[in-house]
Amino acid sequence: MPFLTERLSLERLWFTFFSLFLFFSAIFCGYTRVTNLFHLSAVCFLVLLWRRPLFRRHLLANSHLMTGLKLAALYLVYYALSNLWTAHPLNIESTLTHSIYLLTFLAMLVTVLNSRYRPAIYLAICCGFAVLALFLMGVDHQNILTNRLMTLKSPGPDNVIDVGGYFAIGIILSLMVFRDTQRRIVLLLPLLLFIALLLTQSRGPAIALMLALVMTSHLGLFTRRNLLWCGAALLVLGAFFAYSGLGEVMIARFEALAVQVYLRLSIWHHSLELIGAAPFFGYGFDHQLSFTNYSGEYITTTHSLYLGALLKGGLVGFITMLLLIGYGAKQALRCVREGRRLEASLFIFMLIFYVSQGMFNIGNPAEFWYLFWFPFAVVMTQNWPVRALFPKS
Repeated sequence: MPFLTERLSLERLWFTFFSLFLFFSAIFCGYTRVTNLFHLSAVCFLVLLWRRPLFRRHLLANSHLMTGLKLAALYLVYYALSNLWTAHPLNIESTLTHSIYLLTFLAMLVTVLNSRYRPAIYLAICCGFAVLALFLMGVDHQNILTNRLMTLKSPGPDNVIDVGGYFAIGIILSLMVFRDTQRRIVLLLPLLLFIALLLTQSRGPAIALMLALVMTSHLGLFTRRNLLWCGAALLVLGAFFAYSGLGEVMIARFEALAVQVYLRLSIWHHSLELIGAAPFFGYGFDHQLSFTNYSGEYITTTHSLYLGALLKGGLVGFITMLLLIGYGAKQALRCVREGRRLEASLFIFMLIFYVSQGMFNIGNPAEFWYLFWFPFAVVMTQNWPVRALFPKS
């Protein structure tokens, strides 16, 4: 990266720590040493705000970011306060700490993506996802194909669906890098990540990715030439999966979709019954499901971020989430008007993905930092970089 050859400064020290955090957290999910990189970058960022008036003015003048931070703070503080009506009210301190981490992460991420290094940051994250994909293909592929479980030696998220979400986000980011750089070698990344996504056999991320890209595609893309190229690519992939045996696995996974739908519906039905008993303020931040469904499976999560928000925070908390998501949707529409449709597709992917996945999104660095908060930050970025943040001299 160019910044390595430039004069060392506090700005570039912060940039280095935060870039390393973004790269390694794409591979190592929830590792303490990676989290320490975030702490180092956060300290440098706060010192920058204190010691650099120009840096501080640029940050405060960013109305898109400031509004987003205020709505995120409203959401985070409410759910932190919801600890007060649980069995462990002292957890409010931990939740508030994590809330500060997330607000700092959003501020740092939007700031660094508004710099001239935006394509390099996206590329570094994609490379991190690619490293994780290569690890799973080379080391853990048999376990994923047979059991659809992540082993302890895997550095990524524990849930294979979240791993699929990582790869889907990497596909969209790599398409952004290609759009901004026009370097065809970058197209190897979405191909690799797409194969890895299929390897996880995760229907949710694949469906969310397809819907997000189709919903944000310009009609001008659906030309005869592009459709022929897509058809040829699908034929090649189809032949690969047919001869490798992966095609039968994927077909079996989609045939089991009806069974999984009924399982999810039973979980959501039980969740809604509990929500109906505490509709306004919910059960508090640390509440989880605890029941055995008709299949004999012990359930602890709602398998929907939105139902998780209702369960923990009630209608009041859900309204704060709607305000947050609504603002993100407004920013996604702005991205579409600016011709940045892939940024909007990233946000839409997140919205669809979390319909049937997740429990909540507040805590230390974990998979939801990339799956929820990262797309929210991306749609708050500006169309053109703010070059003054990282002067060349």
